[in-house]
Amino acid sequence: MKYLNFLVLAISTLFGLLACNEDASGTMVEYKIAPSVIEFPREGGTQYLNVQTTADVEAVCADQWCKVTEEISQSKRMVKFALTAQANPDLTERTAVIDLTIGKDIKETVMVTQNTCDLIVDTTPVSLPHESSDFSVKVQASGEYEITFGDATWISLTEKTESSALFHAKENSGLYVKEAVITFRSADAEYEVPVVQAGNSDSQIAPDKTGMESDAMTLMKKMTLGINLGNTLEAIGGETAWGAPKTTEEIIKYFKHLGFNAIRVPCSWDQNLEEGDGFVVKSSWMDRVKEVVDYIVDNDMYAILNIHWDGGWLENDIPNGYDKEVDAQQHAIWTQIAVAFRNYDEHLVFAGTNEPNVENAAQMETLLKYEQTFIDAVRATGGRNAYRVLVFQGPSTDINKSVELMKKLPTDTVEGRLAAEVHFYDPVQFCLLGEDASWGKMMYFWGDDQGHYATGAYQGKWLSNFNEAHIAKQMAKMKKKFWDNGIPVIIGEFGASTWKTFNLGTDEENRKAEEGFRKSHAAYTGCVVKEAKANGCVPFYWHCEGDIIDRSEKRVLLQATYDAMIEAGKTQYPQN
Repeated sequence: MKYLNFLVLAISTLFGLLACNEDASGTMVEYKIAPSVIEFPREGGTQYLNVQTTADVEAVCADQWCKVTEEISQSKRMVKFALTAQANPDLTERTAVIDLTIGKDIKETVMVTQNTCDLIVDTTPVSLPHESSDFSVKVQASGEYEITFGDATWISLTEKTESSALFHAKENSGLYVKEAVITFRSADAEYEVPVVQAGNSDSQIAPDKTGMESDAMTLMKKMTLGINLGNTLEAIGGETAWGAPKTTEEIIKYFKHLGFNAIRVPCSWDQNLEEGDGFVVKSSWMDRVKEVVDYIVDNDMYAILNIHWDGGWLENDIPNGYDKEVDAQQHAIWTQIAVAFRNYDEHLVFAGTNEPNVENAAQMETLLKYEQTFIDAVRATGGRNAYRVLVFQGPSTDINKSVELMKKLPTDTVEGRLAAEVHFYDPVQFCLLGEDASWGKMMYFWGDDQGHYATGAYQGKWLSNFNEAHIAKQMAKMKKKFWDNGIPVIIGEFGASTWKTFNLGTDEENRKAEEGFRKSHAAYTGCVVKEAKANGCVPFYWHCEGDIIDRSEKRVLLQATYDAMIEAGKTQYPQN
């Protein structure tokens, strides 16, 4: 019998209530109500109640959350009502009753229920000022729920309860607004709350020398030994696209533990621009770069931040002549970087480009225009940027070209706050070649003490004219060109390939060749650091994951090379 009752209930719910009753006047009234039970989801909506009859019908609901409206029916035998339910603001199910009067006094009722869930969130958009601020979002939760921010690292959760979630937003020091979506998830529901933070429209403020007391010469002397965070933030395709791990503060602390107190941060920007005009840097990328720079300066280390190769939009375009569009991009990106980092003290240095492709005097003039744009853009933002040390690059960051082609320098509004940059992979046959090239042979050995390894199958694999004396001579050129004129220099990149193939001779010859190469590598690295510092140049080793250091595992891979570099790093800069 109970199964029959259930079947009747199910049929009446689906197909409605069919009845024939006598009203007060004795008239028999036939009618059909469909459906007899109505269920709304938590978010509410509109459903329809139909009464099939020739009699008049009235429908009312005493519960305000459920509104009843009669609609025009296409049939004279059908009365149609629209039931509209508001969203259920509570965590408990609620019910309402639709009271029907059919004919003169026949009474029927239709039950209405509305579901709920374990989480309700106020999704009103949040608007924030550019200053750091706290804000909250109202919630109703009967169980656990999680909150995520996507890639919006500028928002953090400070407290989460069953009735609210409290957040902190870091200051937006950039020019443009930041947008984020906070997502709330529970077992039953998901909500998104949009957040917009205003940009700092004040791109120019008064100069501020606080924490910027050191001029370029003084500041560079504080950098005892530098290293590159190579193949990381400049990697095309993302931070880890070229094999480096995502940078953490623990990695930066490991570099400091190893003896480095300055880190060059090669950085890509062009691939991290918003779509459209204006060269607007994505706020998520600016936040990530700031996060990495913070790891450095918060550990009392020095950071040099640049626009790296970046797809070559500037440095590879120089041979084509001056381009207003390239200059506009240089100005726009550096203005945004400068505003975002304006409050950082002298521990942060900016470098305008990376390795600008310059081969002649005309191209040198083009480079100078782009470097002047960099300097002017940064200085115009004011604050501490009015005194920040800025680094310009020599043509192709090459020592000889810098001496020959750089007849004049970019100008500055403040005295003694510029530094020059060159790179050093010399001789290329030893430093970079992994096999013979059409223009030269790969060298296995370097240094006066390693010449004897170039014997047997490895005869001729050592260059007699590019050893210690050559490096000393090249670094002395930088001292004469820049340091002696009050301009310090950074060797922004230097190093040599850490591996070659040893298969030219017998097993014993190959073993001895590898021994000679390892000694050569250590000797070369130590010599560059020693001669650089002795001639007023701050050396920054070009480090990629797995060369002489494994930053993921925090261990040294080539101990002799590392030891030679650290020992040479004790060399003092010139006194003048």
